Amino acid sequence: MPHGELQAELELLYRAAGRPPYRRVSAEIRRQNHMPDTVSHETVGSILRGDVRVRWSKLESVVRQLAIMAVHRPDQEEEVRRFHALWLAMVDGQETDQPPAPKPVDEFTPVDAERPGAATLADGLPPGITPQRNHAFTGRRDLLHQISGRLAEEPWQPLILHGLAGVGKSQLAVEYLHRSAHRYDIVWWITAEDPSRATAALATLGERREWPASYDMAQTARTVLTRLESGAGRWLIVYDNANAPDEIVPLLPQAGGHLIVTTRDAAWLNQGRALEVDVFTRPESIDLLCARGHQIMREEADQLAARLGDLPLALEQVAAMQSATRTPVVDYLQQLDEREAALRLLMSTAPGDYRIPVATAVTVAAERIRRESTSTAQLLELISCLGAEPISLTLLRSGSQPIPPPLGRLLELPDALEQAVWRLRRYGLVKVVDDGQALQVHRLVQAIVRDALPADARAQAYTNARRLLAAANPGNPTAPLTWDMYGRIGPHLRPAGMVDATDPDSRQVLIDQATYLSEIGDFEGSRRLSGDALDQWTRHGAADDEQSLASLQRLAAALKDLGRYGEAYRLADEGWRRLVEHPAYGVHHPTTLQLSDLLAVLDRVFGRYADALRRDRQIVEAYQRIRGADHTATLQARNNLAVSLRAVGDFQAAHDIDTELADLRRSAVGPDHQRTLLSVSNLARDLYGLGDYGASLDLQQSIWPTYQSRLVRRHPHLLAATRTIVQGLRKTGRLTEALDLGRQLYLHCQESLGTEHELTLAAKMTYANCLYANGEVYKASSFASEAVDRYRRTFGDRNPLTLAAATNQAIILRALGERRQARQIGEVSFQALREVVGPDHPYTIAAAVGVANDLVLGREEDIARRRLAGTLEDAKRILGEQHPDTLICAINLGVLMSRGSPESRTLLDRSIDQLRRTLGTGHPLVAAAVAGKAAECDIEPPPV
Repeated sequence: MPHGELQAELELLYRAAGRPPYRRVSAEIRRQNHMPDTVSHETVGSILRGDVRVRWSKLESVVRQLAIMAVHRPDQEEEVRRFHALWLAMVDGQETDQPPAPKPVDEFTPVDAERPGAATLADGLPPGITPQRNHAFTGRRDLLHQISGRLAEEPWQPLILHGLAGVGKSQLAVEYLHRSAHRYDIVWWITAEDPSRATAALATLGERREWPASYDMAQTARTVLTRLESGAGRWLIVYDNANAPDEIVPLLPQAGGHLIVTTRDAAWLNQGRALEVDVFTRPESIDLLCARGHQIMREEADQLAARLGDLPLALEQVAAMQSATRTPVVDYLQQLDEREAALRLLMSTAPGDYRIPVATAVTVAAERIRRESTSTAQLLELISCLGAEPISLTLLRSGSQPIPPPLGRLLELPDALEQAVWRLRRYGLVKVVDDGQALQVHRLVQAIVRDALPADARAQAYTNARRLLAAANPGNPTAPLTWDMYGRIGPHLRPAGMVDATDPDSRQVLIDQATYLSEIGDFEGSRRLSGDALDQWTRHGAADDEQSLASLQRLAAALKDLGRYGEAYRLADEGWRRLVEHPAYGVHHPTTLQLSDLLAVLDRVFGRYADALRRDRQIVEAYQRIRGADHTATLQARNNLAVSLRAVGDFQAAHDIDTELADLRRSAVGPDHQRTLLSVSNLARDLYGLGDYGASLDLQQSIWPTYQSRLVRRHPHLLAATRTIVQGLRKTGRLTEALDLGRQLYLHCQESLGTEHELTLAAKMTYANCLYANGEVYKASSFASEAVDRYRRTFGDRNPLTLAAATNQAIILRALGERRQARQIGEVSFQALREVVGPDHPYTIAAAVGVANDLVLGREEDIARRRLAGTLEDAKRILGEQHPDTLICAINLGVLMSRGSPESRTLLDRSIDQLRRTLGTGHPLVAAAVAGKAAECDIEPPPV
């Protein structure tokens, strides 16, 4: 098969050149004056794929350029002579000027013929999202037909490609994807071994399609699944090498396009339509060996295939090795015989065990590598202790320093590393992917290499893998500039056994990785990694060292971010109490203070505002003592103290702190830094709480463009700032603007954070208030009722957030004429607020005004008068005489007493005049007061 031999050699040379883009090869040929011909990038692609035969001058140009780019630096002239001989043999062996066309596979169309606009590999998807096509793919004609037919069957179900390791499930899926890409609007490849990686791949798909993204990666993935299920065009998604179904099924779309899952796990067989992928048929095996091996006759190929059990992975390995070494088949069979006998003793396997053919082939290649290069053999051993996902060459180079020679020296020298990779590729032990920037090893090959090592060599290989990952750890995982490297490191941590490592550098990698996962919104991935690390370190008696405590804090924070507040509090509280009593830590140790800070946040979540305030004051005092007043940790502690002060209703004290913090941060990090913008947003919330709605709105809007440019579109800080603007618009009488922006905010929060998130519920309640203010009372009632129910189920019946929302619900029910229900809800909420946050809290004052309105509607005017009179005195003392809620209380009392003494009329007129100066003459509340109507005091709780 002269044509097949030429193509196989071209593929080897192309791989050695790092699989450069066709355009780059064409451009480089044009730049070389000595080239015999120019070659367009389309022709380069056709030559390398074997689609057409071109004249020798064009093929020679391609060979010369690939030889220049190849990592092993072959002699150009020798390569040209070798390929010219292959070309002549091909020409002599054919009756026409064109090589035989590839066999068609019926309805499948080459990927190059895809229609415009299809989101496929040809459109430049990110490396690794869609694997490169194997242009030497052989056989599987019937299976490809079956895949197409089974995907089209009704009712909708995923297609499960299952079979033993090494039978080519992934290769089959890759080939189907490329052949069928022209039919779809979306094609996507997801590595499904790890739920975190699968979640990230779904999020990346959403980003590419510009679908709504969330700060929580899991929520983004849910949004992507919803879009796929609800008609996001024609799509094909492959979940490759899925582990247990209970981990991955929640990440699968359940309707819509075409879904393929490849797996070795038999538990998947009842999760969809199963299609078994078995070993090659004998003719397929023979075709592969003859096409890729060196001068292998069909009878010899039959013998080799029988020896290898027709297992595709073993066949590919043997073909690559035999082609590279030019070993006669009879000699190669003898090598396999010798190695197989030894392996059977070592592995204690029965005849017919599918691992033996692969193990035999891989071991022969690995032994050849060890004879040729010790450092390359050590590289193979190291990468066999990493993950089966692509291993970045950047990662290998970045982690070389602590690895002893000769491997350490090899990793430090780019040329030596390229030469080693070329040798491993040449013998079929690795693939080079991601445009030559990463290498990949089949997981079965990895296992065989590891298992064949003596115990001490295997331990050294794992040690090298851990040292590599630790040395590559960039540190500072909160800085986005480090995230690319963390993304490269992550897939290899568990395969390298980093959780089992005891040295501080290896353990720090896990802590930093968990922090990175949290920073990018993968809270579940952060929880799993932190939890596994903490469990392992605790079992080894290291529960109280600083790294274990850092992992505990990271775990508690992840649980909080996932909404598992009770678990988070119990874990953090147990750790905090232990540290307070620990002689090496104590109450003022930074680690103790970090856990105390997390507990303060959770206290606010649970509505224990006084406890949170007490904690935050203690934390500020401690940081000022041990760090100084201007330290970043001290400033952050003061920021949190202001949050607690807002929660208890002391807006003036919060305003004083936030004013100083905003000034300090402007000077320290600049006016556009995220921390400065957060302080200014907090200051706007303080102004809102103080009743200066116009100033609050102006301040928040003044930094809005900068905030948008600094944060991702759906960042919680940005959403919270948007809510402040909505509140300000409504309170200043710009009702239509408030309604429009309030609706957008609610939808964005729901898409980004999920239906149960505190900010989503706050945005829903804010939107209900906007609907009520615009007269859409029935719609407002529906949203308010749902908000109260979700608050109750998420935070509890007596949480201040639930009670504040119920107070607003009562206002809307009164407007609907539902007096009895309004009174029941309003009275219960008022009494609970008195007990939970105290009689002097602004929420309690607002609820008291509502209760008084219920009393008036129930014709209990004397009781209402006394209630309002007492509430007015409280409001003046707590909120101040000019606060709009104080004036509303005075106006309602004045309306109720307007038929009485002149002093009552004076109270009403004076309060209306002050409200007019505060809110403006045309404000709806002023107009209602002039008309003698009682007003309401709604509540807009700030974020906790």
